[in-house]
Amino acid sequence: MTGFSEHSFLPTGRTRLALLLGDPVSHSLSPTIMTAAMRAAGLDMIYVAVRVDAAHIGAAVHGLKAISVVGANVTIPHKQAVLPYLDHLTAAARAIGAVNTIYFGDDGRLSGDNTDAAGFAAPIGGLAPAAALVLGTGGAARAAAWALGHELGTMRVDVCGRRPDRAAQLAREINVQCPKGITVASLPWEERTRRAGEVDLIVNATSVGMHPHEDASPLPDARHLSERQLVYDLVYKPHPTRLLRDAAGRGARTLGGLDMLIGQAAASFRRWTGRDMDQSAARRALSI
Repeated sequence: MTGFSEHSFLPTGRTRLALLLGDPVSHSLSPTIMTAAMRAAGLDMIYVAVRVDAAHIGAAVHGLKAISVVGANVTIPHKQAVLPYLDHLTAAARAIGAVNTIYFGDDGRLSGDNTDAAGFAAPIGGLAPAAALVLGTGGAARAAAWALGHELGTMRVDVCGRRPDRAAQLAREINVQCPKGITVASLPWEERTRRAGEVDLIVNATSVGMHPHEDASPLPDARHLSERQLVYDLVYKPHPTRLLRDAAGRGARTLGGLDMLIGQAAASFRRWTGRDMDQSAARRALSI
């Protein structure tokens, strides 16, 4: 359906619904991005962020069928928790072990995809870091580690999390899938500062530094950072984060999470609508 603008649109009984499932979601820019894209495409759709407690994620996923939504995005902390409740996983979601996009397949099955890896890799462009440090063990960290090993050809990826068992499990699961010569290994959380000074790329895939805790950083000691490094913070609100401010102060190149957010959103939009997303409309809505 066409003929809607962002100023005149009002939902009706025919309006289709897409959701964001996470906790927290109040900070999310996804509703702004998706609403701008839907209006630009003239679609009779709305996008709503819904906070879902971890204890109820299964019921929420089952409920997607009951209310006939177009699909849903999944964010912290549910990207792995939703896996048992889906009928089908794409090859990317299965390999990464996390889902950020839920959609209905042509056969009506509730399917899970992971568009985070493509969204993560796109802003890096032609850069091929030889060594990278990924901070975090959740779904975004899995996508980053997988993209580094499979798409960017990073020879050594160290995964570092506050829970060493989860870091070790993530490293094992991604490492066995990597091409020959590429190593994904776990690193104790206490060694992250030292290792940060040795790698080409540092990725923050934790929620540390996210609004409203804007004074926090996963690397509170930034003395080891330098101008030869790229520091990539997947947290996009605030922008820049303390980590990126500290890194820039040491001369490092920095990259925020908005480009990844828009890239993965475009792939979700295509899953739900069969159309390419107008990324310029999303950027205008975000004033970037």
